[in-house]
Amino acid sequence: MFLATVVLPSVCQAADKWMIATQSEALNTGQKISVDAIKPEGLSAWPDKLQLKLSGSSTSEVVELGRVQSDSVSNIRQTYTGIPKVKFLGVVRAELLDQESNRLLMLATSKDDIAPLQIAATTPGNNQQNHEGSGAAKVVLAQPGDESPLSVNEPLYFVVGSNAKRNFDARFQISFKYRPFDPDARVAQYFPPLSNLYFAYTQTSLWDIGGHSSPFKDTSYRPSLYYKWAGSGRDFFPDEWKAGVEHESNGQGGVDSHSLNIAFVKPAWNIDFAHGRRLTLSPRFYQYLEKSDNPDIYKYRGYVDWQARFGREDGAILTALYRYGTSGYSSSQLDFSYPVSDKIFGRTGTFLHLQLMEGYGETLIDYNRYSDVQLRLGLSLAR
Repeated sequence: MFLATVVLPSVCQAADKWMIATQSEALNTGQKISVDAIKPEGLSAWPDKLQLKLSGSSTSEVVELGRVQSDSVSNIRQTYTGIPKVKFLGVVRAELLDQESNRLLMLATSKDDIAPLQIAATTPGNNQQNHEGSGAAKVVLAQPGDESPLSVNEPLYFVVGSNAKRNFDARFQISFKYRPFDPDARVAQYFPPLSNLYFAYTQTSLWDIGGHSSPFKDTSYRPSLYYKWAGSGRDFFPDEWKAGVEHESNGQGGVDSHSLNIAFVKPAWNIDFAHGRRLTLSPRFYQYLEKSDNPDIYKYRGYVDWQARFGREDGAILTALYRYGTSGYSSSQLDFSYPVSDKIFGRTGTFLHLQLMEGYGETLIDYNRYSDVQLRLGLSLAR
């Protein structure tokens, strides 16, 4: 269901772009959505169809809106209708595709759990403050309700395989993030910026199941603290930002100890395609704060994790990671997953998972050692 509290802007505001607003405050997915539109002054005729782009935290959809035919054609306002088919969770952004327009924020929820959240219509570069007592929507820094306080961070998977030398091993990863100050919590209500603060933890282990006594070769522990906020998503500006610090360690002592601390910034761009497919580009730029256990790691890992993700949440997803060190050493990883069961919630379920990796630094202890192409197959619980 979509909830939206909006005010249709005046005609004078629509001089150079489309202005849109929903007619109803609540519509279920699969039911008709009606949108009132004001066209730019320079556009003489009303188009028969408009494309409405809906973007959630993990999926998107382009809904084709048809103009409602009536006996009297207004030169000021027209109504368009369409039917959203993709199920969204949390906050959903709505704007016209390939047309300059204002942006609406909506809340997707079940009809049995209507949250008392008012969302305002926003226009690029024009964030107006609301007057107290006017009943207008409260402006927030993030997108409350888009996910639960405890949620998936990086993929959760278990895969096994070998390389050309027939070294048989397994790799598995667990990862989560926690928002200690949920937007609905008392602390965040007093100081809303705290609702965008996250703690995350990721653990990746390499298990030499083909070796004598099947030892664990290495494990990387990565706790992090970061701040997340929404970008404008206009032109070349990112749709989302993250910035924070991360510690990485293999948990060993003495000569086997390897650890580092970094500060990072991670913008993300979402590019939507037909049939709900989305390409997300999210490079992570970082600076080493401490790397005494691996003083030359920048030669093998560099200063950027180039990351991309493509697919749709109810189908195949392909992710890619590429690192290029300052001395020309590189590493790459491809992960392909496909659902084999219904989604449990959010990004979780059961997925067939194929992983291909080659290069330097599969584990922190081997950051300066080359690994042959490794092909692994298994299952993932989140992606």
